[in-house]
Amino acid sequence: MYSEAEITDRLKLLMWDTKISPGELVLLLKGERDQINGFTRKNLFAKILNGYNWHAVRKIIPENELKEALSDEVVKGLFPRTLRKKYIYVRSLL
Repeated sequence: MYSEAEITDRLKLLMWDTKISPGELVLLLKGERDQINGFTRKNLFAKILNGYNWHAVRKIIPENELKEALSDEVVKGLFPRTLRKKYIYVRSLL
């Protein structure tokens, strides 16, 4: 698992195009907030899955949140289709 500072840096890079602060994103990631300005945890999980490889994803998303992060609702929003299939397979292994 990355430190909170490393997670904050990763989220900052990933969310460069939004006005949501990295601190708020960490709260969203930890489940302390459900949404920020209409941006939900599931949206954040999809951005993380689209933006980083599996090894980085495992270091960013807390293990107890992986099931939600790999839910059908999140996975169906991934692009390209091969990425969706990859994470469906990963989910089947957990």
